[in-house]
Amino acid sequence: METYRHLSCEDRDQIAVLLVAGHNNTSIARILGRSPSTISRELKRNSLQSGRYSARIADGGYMQRRQRNAVIERDERLALFVRDRLAEGWSPQQISGWLRSGVETGLRAVAMETIYGFIYRADQKADELWRYLTRRRRTRRALRTRPSRDTIKNRTSIHERPENVNNRSQIGNWEADLIICQRTRPVLVLHERKSRVTLATKLTGKSAAETAGAIMAIFKRLDPILRQSITFDNDTCFARHTVLRDALSMTTWFCDAYASWQKGGIENANGRLRRWLPRKTNLDEVSDEDIQEIVMTYNLTPRKCLGYITPIQALFQNLGRDVRLKFA
Repeated sequence: METYRHLSCEDRDQIAVLLVAGHNNTSIARILGRSPSTISRELKRNSLQSGRYSARIADGGYMQRRQRNAVIERDERLALFVRDRLAEGWSPQQISGWLRSGVETGLRAVAMETIYGFIYRADQKADELWRYLTRRRRTRRALRTRPSRDTIKNRTSIHERPENVNNRSQIGNWEADLIICQRTRPVLVLHERKSRVTLATKLTGKSAAETAGAIMAIFKRLDPILRQSITFDNDTCFARHTVLRDALSMTTWFCDAYASWQKGGIENANGRLRRWLPRKTNLDEVSDEDIQEIVMTYNLTPRKCLGYITPIQALFQNLGRDVRLKFA
């Protein structure tokens, strides 16, 4: 019999992305390898009153429900010993070291971090145990940790990308990037390598869940032949790239660090779009219709690299359809 596994924060991120992309409970369950009832319970329990599902809020609710009394709170003698030593001026490190030495028989040895956690737990706030600490901080500072060298999991290097993608001989291979405007508000840009067709949409921020959801929503409306692969840089907003593999069977590639030239097509497209979307642009004053008009203008401009036809014409030619444009 298979052991039940609680949903992880990554699972909740994927649920949020797939909901935005229009998947139902059964489809989400199949992609995550879970029971439909698990997904149904998750949405009923953690959706907001508006009906919207937020992975961050859902994960916080889960953690709150799972919260139990700390080790020290479950042992009255240990809690009293810790309180008394703090009042005498001992540091959490000294208390932990003393307990670990085995001098206090009958009392459990606990780590320094466990004692700090006890001091700053919500249930202990009324006692203000932090006053006994040397620096007397009411709230604890976050621990400094070494930044992860691999914040995007399951990446496949661009160096493994096949030749038919590299030489632009196949339709349906994309590059993705963000254009950052005023107050770091982003526009997601997708660029098809062979036809040079470019698509874009506004985002509210750079979260991985929203970015993946927006990409999914765009690609779901395209012909499957146009959904072969996509190349990203190493921005963590693309960390949920695996949902494109799972839901759309798209291959995802990642550039080397600090090597934006490896996706030169979209870098060129971004430079052209900056004509209409300079960095000082306030996206709150730019409508979705404005964004689509900018994109259409770009896609209806003839390109030298295409023999002076437009990206729209190149796209339809590759799909076996003839499009004739007149601007007079």
